[in-house]
Amino acid sequence: MSDAWRERASQAGIVMRRPAIAPNTNLVHEATAYAREKGRDGEFHHAAARAYWEQGVNLGNRDALQAIAESCALDWNDLAAALDAGRFRQYVLDEHQAAKDLGIFGTPTYRINGGETDFGDKSVEELREMIEKSGE
Repeated sequence: MSDAWRERASQAGIVMRRPAIAPNTNLVHEATAYAREKGRDGEFHHAAARAYWEQGVNLGNRDALQAIAESCALDWNDLAAALDAGRFRQYVLDEHQAAKDLGIFGTPTYRINGGETDFGDKSVEELREMIEKSGE
């Protein structure tokens, strides 16, 4: 994590600490798809991001996912059954392939109005410039 990224996060009131592990995120992506179906994907996504960046929570751990899901008023028993059945697995795999097909291989990645794909840490000013150029 660059110093500039850490500084921008701090200015926005966001705590970002490099977690000790890089988890397999397939399950949390499946859980996010479930949350989307329930209309709670924004809340779930933000809760998962906070858990990962602020506390170093392993998002590949089912107990961690349960705590996050329950904090977002999601029914863990229903979500766990969906995860066990692989209900959202193919969707996540298809979305991952679609991103790869666009040349997206990591985060952060930006693709504004179908334009060029750009990667990496960007300042607010750089993002504004990208948005302005996309309208040309």
